[in-house]
Amino acid sequence: MAEIALTHSLNERFMAVALDAARRGLVAGEPPVGACLVKDGEIVVSLNNAVISELDITAHAEIRVIREACRRLRKLELSGCQLFVTVEPCPMCLSACHYAAIPEVIYGAQLADMHAVTGSELVLPQADSLANRGHNIRLTGDCLRAESRALLEQWGGNSVAR
Repeated sequence: MAEIALTHSLNERFMAVALDAARRGLVAGEPPVGACLVKDGEIVVSLNNAVISELDITAHAEIRVIREACRRLRKLELSGCQLFVTVEPCPMCLSACHYAAIPEVIYGAQLADMHAVTGSELVLPQADSLANRGHNIRLTGDCLRAESRALLEQWGGNSVAR
Protein backbone atom coordinates (compact mmCIF):
# COMPACT_ATOMS: atom_id res chain seq x y z
CA MET A 1 0.00 0.00 0.00
CA ALA A 2 2.86 2.42 0.76
CA GLU A 3 4.33 1.71 -2.69
CA ILE A 4 1.05 2.75 -4.34
CA ALA A 5 1.01 6.01 -2.36
CA LEU A 6 4.65 6.69 -3.25
CA THR A 7 3.98 6.05 -6.95
CA HIS A 8 0.92 8.30 -6.83
CA SER A 9 2.99 11.05 -5.21
CA LEU A 10 5.78 10.73 -7.80
CA ASN A 11 3.23 10.77 -10.62
CA GLU A 12 1.78 14.00 -9.26
CA ARG A 13 5.26 15.50 -8.93
CA PHE A 14 6.08 14.83 -12.58
CA MET A 15 2.60 15.86 -13.72
CA ALA A 16 3.16 19.17 -11.91
CA VAL A 17 6.21 19.70 -14.14
CA ALA A 18 4.07 19.03 -17.22
CA LEU A 19 1.47 21.47 -15.87
CA ASP A 20 4.18 24.14 -15.51
CA ALA A 21 5.08 23.60 -19.17
CA ALA A 22 1.40 23.87 -20.12
CA ARG A 23 1.15 27.16 -18.22
CA ARG A 24 4.16 28.50 -20.11
CA GLY A 25 2.42 27.55 -23.33
CA LEU A 26 -0.78 29.28 -22.29
CA VAL A 27 1.12 32.49 -21.51
CA ALA A 28 2.77 32.25 -24.95
CA GLY A 29 -0.62 31.92 -26.66
CA GLU A 30 -0.40 28.18 -27.27
CA PRO A 31 -2.91 25.47 -26.38
CA PRO A 32 -2.13 24.68 -22.72
CA VAL A 33 -0.73 21.20 -23.06
CA GLY A 34 2.54 20.23 -21.45
CA ALA A 35 4.57 17.04 -21.38
CA CYS A 36 7.41 15.72 -19.27
CA LEU A 37 9.52 12.65 -20.08
CA VAL A 38 11.09 10.82 -17.15
CA LYS A 39 13.74 8.11 -17.17
CA ASP A 40 14.88 6.36 -14.00
CA GLY A 41 13.14 8.95 -11.85
CA GLU A 42 14.91 11.87 -13.55
CA ILE A 43 13.34 14.45 -15.86
CA VAL A 44 14.83 14.24 -19.34
CA VAL A 45 12.84 17.08 -20.89
CA SER A 46 9.62 19.01 -20.40
CA LEU A 47 7.99 21.15 -23.11
CA ASN A 48 4.67 22.69 -24.11
CA ASN A 49 2.64 22.69 -27.32
CA ALA A 50 4.09 25.00 -29.97
CA VAL A 51 1.73 24.54 -32.92
CA ILE A 52 1.09 28.29 -33.24
CA SER A 53 4.60 29.66 -32.70
CA GLU A 54 6.21 27.02 -34.91
CA LEU A 55 3.39 27.03 -37.49
CA ASP A 56 3.56 23.25 -37.23
CA ILE A 57 0.39 21.27 -36.60
CA THR A 58 2.54 18.36 -35.38
CA ALA A 59 4.30 20.43 -32.67
CA HIS A 60 2.26 18.86 -29.88
CA ALA A 61 3.95 18.74 -26.49
CA GLU A 62 4.36 14.97 -26.67
CA ILE A 63 5.97 15.03 -30.13
CA ARG A 64 8.32 17.85 -29.13
CA VAL A 65 9.34 16.00 -25.95
CA ILE A 66 9.95 12.74 -27.84
CA ARG A 67 12.07 14.53 -30.44
CA GLU A 68 14.16 16.34 -27.84
CA ALA A 69 14.54 13.27 -25.61
CA CYS A 70 15.82 11.23 -28.56
CA ARG A 71 18.38 13.95 -29.25
CA ARG A 72 19.48 14.26 -25.62
CA LEU A 73 19.64 10.52 -25.01
CA ARG A 74 21.09 9.92 -28.50
CA LYS A 75 18.77 7.06 -29.35
CA LEU A 76 15.49 6.43 -31.15
CA GLU A 77 13.78 4.26 -28.60
CA LEU A 78 12.71 5.48 -25.19
CA SER A 79 11.93 2.23 -23.42
CA GLY A 80 12.16 2.57 -19.68
CA CYS A 81 10.71 6.09 -19.84
CA GLN A 82 7.41 7.48 -18.62
CA LEU A 83 5.60 10.27 -20.42
CA PHE A 84 3.50 12.66 -18.35
CA VAL A 85 1.14 14.83 -20.36
CA THR A 86 -1.57 17.20 -19.20
CA VAL A 87 -4.08 15.97 -21.81
CA GLU A 88 -4.61 12.41 -23.03
CA PRO A 89 -2.51 11.90 -26.17
CA CYS A 90 -4.24 12.25 -29.52
CA PRO A 91 -3.87 9.37 -32.01
CA MET A 92 -0.82 11.02 -33.63
CA CYS A 93 0.96 11.42 -30.29
CA LEU A 94 0.01 7.96 -29.10
CA SER A 95 1.46 6.56 -32.35
CA ALA A 96 4.69 8.48 -31.71
CA CYS A 97 4.81 6.93 -28.22
CA HIS A 98 4.42 3.50 -29.80
CA TYR A 99 7.24 4.08 -32.31
CA ALA A 100 9.48 5.50 -29.57
CA ALA A 101 8.75 2.40 -27.42
CA ILE A 102 7.50 4.46 -24.49
CA PRO A 103 5.85 1.88 -22.24
CA GLU A 104 3.80 4.18 -20.00
CA VAL A 105 1.83 7.39 -20.47
CA ILE A 106 0.24 9.18 -17.52
CA TYR A 107 -2.15 11.98 -18.42
CA GLY A 108 -4.35 14.53 -16.70
CA ALA A 109 -7.42 15.67 -18.64
CA GLN A 110 -9.12 13.39 -21.11
CA LEU A 111 -9.05 14.08 -24.82
CA ALA A 112 -12.82 14.54 -24.55
CA ASP A 113 -12.12 17.49 -22.21
CA MET A 114 -9.98 19.09 -24.92
CA HIS A 115 -12.65 18.32 -27.50
CA ALA A 116 -15.22 20.12 -25.32
CA VAL A 117 -13.11 23.27 -25.71
CA THR A 118 -11.97 22.96 -29.34
CA GLY A 119 -14.72 20.87 -30.91
CA SER A 120 -12.14 19.47 -33.29
CA GLU A 121 -10.22 16.70 -31.52
CA LEU A 122 -10.05 13.22 -33.01
CA VAL A 123 -11.43 11.22 -30.09
CA LEU A 124 -10.97 7.46 -30.53
CA PRO A 125 -11.11 4.58 -28.03
CA GLN A 126 -7.32 4.55 -27.78
CA ALA A 127 -6.84 2.11 -24.93
CA ASP A 128 -9.07 -0.46 -26.60
CA SER A 129 -7.43 -0.07 -29.99
CA LEU A 130 -3.96 -0.48 -28.49
CA ALA A 131 -4.90 -3.52 -26.45
CA ASN A 132 -6.51 -5.20 -29.44
CA ARG A 133 -3.41 -4.80 -31.58
CA GLY A 134 -0.80 -6.08 -29.16
CA HIS A 135 0.70 -2.71 -28.22
CA ASN A 136 2.07 -2.42 -24.73
CA ILE A 137 1.59 1.22 -23.78
CA ARG A 138 0.05 1.47 -20.34
CA LEU A 139 -2.28 4.49 -20.22
CA THR A 140 -3.18 5.97 -16.84
CA GLY A 141 -5.52 8.96 -16.72
CA ASP A 142 -6.87 11.51 -14.31
CA CYS A 143 -3.55 12.46 -12.70
CA LEU A 144 -4.17 16.04 -11.55
CA ARG A 145 -7.09 16.12 -14.00
CA ALA A 146 -8.81 19.09 -12.34
CA GLU A 147 -5.69 21.25 -12.77
CA SER A 148 -5.31 20.20 -16.40
CA ARG A 149 -8.99 20.86 -17.12
CA ALA A 150 -8.78 24.27 -15.47
CA LEU A 151 -6.02 25.28 -17.89
CA LEU A 152 -8.11 24.09 -20.85
CA GLU A 153 -11.11 26.03 -19.60
CA GLN A 154 -9.00 29.15 -19.07
CA TRP A 155 -7.66 28.85 -22.62
CA GLY A 156 -11.12 28.21 -24.03
CA GLY A 157 -12.48 31.28 -22.27
CA ASN A 158 -9.63 33.51 -23.46
CA SER A 159 -9.05 32.15 -26.94
CA VAL A 160 -10.58 33.91 -29.92
CA ALA A 161 -9.09 31.74 -32.65
CA ARG A 162 -7.43 28.33 -32.52
